[in-house]
Order: sequence, then C-alpha cells, then structure tokens
Amino acid sequence: MFEEIAFVIVPVLLMAGVGYAISRSSLDIDSESLGRLVVMVGTPSLVFSTLTSPDLPELSLSGTVQAALLVTVCAGSLSTGFLLLTRQPIRSFLPSLTLPNSGNVGLPVVLLAFGQQGLAIGVAFFFVIALLQYSFVPAIMDGRFSLTRILKEPLVYALLAVFLFRLTDTTPHPIILQTTELLGGMMIPVMVILLGYSLGQLQVSDLRLSLILALARIVIGTTSGLLVIWLLGLQGVEAGSVFLMASMPCAMVIYLFALRYNRAPRRVAGLVVVSTLMTFSVLPVLLWIGIAISKGSLPFFSFLGGA
Repeated sequence: MFEEIAFVIVPVLLMAGVGYAISRSSLDIDSESLGRLVVMVGTPSLVFSTLTSPDLPELSLSGTVQAALLVTVCAGSLSTGFLLLTRQPIRSFLPSLTLPNSGNVGLPVVLLAFGQQGLAIGVAFFFVIALLQYSFVPAIMDGRFSLTRILKEPLVYALLAVFLFRLTDTTPHPIILQTTELLGGMMIPVMVILLGYSLGQLQVSDLRLSLILALARIVIGTTSGLLVIWLLGLQGVEAGSVFLMASMPCAMVIYLFALRYNRAPRRVAGLVVVSTLMTFSVLPVLLWIGIAISKGSLPFFSFLGGA
C-alpha cells in the first residue's frame, strides 16, 4: 500500500514543485494564456478522447455524472450550514467549500492511483464540476445566471459529441482519437505545473480563517464522497475515484471569479493556498482510504453497506 501511495503522491508533488520553482525564478510565463489554452483545447480534447476511446473500461458515464452532481448537492448543503453557523459570507466562500479542485489535483491523483479506468471516471466527474464552476459560480458571486456563458464553454460541445458517439454506438475515426488524445495529454501536467506556479504567486490573508475553512473543506469533501458512495452503492475503482475526487482541495479557478466579482479575493486566495497545502499533507491518508474503498477492504465503510 505504501508503494502505491508513493507512486501517486511523488509525481504530483514534483510537477507542482516545477511550477512553484518557476514562480520563484526569473523565468516568466504567461499563466493566464496557458490556463486558457488548457481550458479551451486541452480539457475538451481529454474529455472527448477518454470517453470515446474504444479501450475505455466498462463504466457507467451517467452513473458517474449522477455521483458528481450528488456530491455537489451534499457538499453545498453542508457548506451552507457551516457558513451560516460561522457567520461567514455565503457568496464569497460557498463555491470554494463546495467545488473541489478536480482538475489540477484530482485527475492526476485518480490516474496514478487507478490507471485509465480511474482517469475515465475522473474525467466524467471533472466535467460536471468544471461546468458548474463556469456557470453557477459566476451566478452565485455576481447574482445573475447566464445561459450564454455556458454555451461558450468548449466542454459542453465535447460532451455532446461524446453522447452522440455513445448513443449511436460508434467510434470516432482513429485520426480524430489520436489528435484529441495528443491535445488532451497536455492537460494534466500543465494544470499541475500551473497549480504550483499559482501557489507561489498567491498570498495568505487571515491565516486563522483560512485554516478553519480549509479544514472544513476536507471534512465536507470526504463526508460528501462517502455519503454518495453509500447512497448509490458504488463499488471498486468507481467508488475509490469518486471519494478521491470529492476530497480534493478548493479549486484555484474560484479565486479568479472572486477577483473578478470582488468577493473577498484576498481571503479566497488564502483559502485556496492553505486548502491545497493541507490536502497535500493528508493526501497519503486520503489515498489509503480511496484505495481501501476500491478494494472493499475498509471495515467501517463495509459495515455501513458501501463498497
């Protein structure tokens, strides 16, 4: 088990470390342009190539989407209750506590932990979270919902293409699969490097509040993941992947929205940094739980009737 965990954690930390080192060096990179390239090209390509591949392991795409939505509902409910109890502004912190960083951290973790099957499940989970981040987060922070904003996201059309091919039980031409696979291949390493780069740029404001909210994110994420696995009766790699994706730290992209809509951006930045560092510090434990769930060897969870 220790070796399995090390093979997941070390590559992620090394890639993030490269980004952090760049942020502290004289080398300047245009992180905003790189981020847009990943969102506009890399992400939809990875979604399409992974979910239409003829080598795709057996999994229920609709089931994973359902799990991601339920995780979001559970996490949102718990986050709302926590913020009301602690009298913190809901519009500023609800998105951070509800939506995990399923891209920068989640995808490499499930890929390294469970291989291509974990990646396929992670991509389907990530699609839901990403769509919510770019649609409902601006609505929460700005107070207005825009369907036009959703229709501008390439992710939407990537998923529509996936459903079209799966519905007709056809496989895209090998050239299309090869091209999108190559383009999608840049997403995971670039996103993790950008995560490390961003951590080196952001500053922590109000450390005490950041620590409290970061701890709340871990508790809310793990609780939501376990609850959804139990409710849906998920098993094996699907259960382990859903747990890990749900347990990830606050998403970096939420800070950009907080900055755009002036929703306590400095505090949100501090929360993102502390949440990420705190999650990395407990990642061995989260991985141990996730792998144990996938193998059905977690006694307490089995007792509850889960995987």
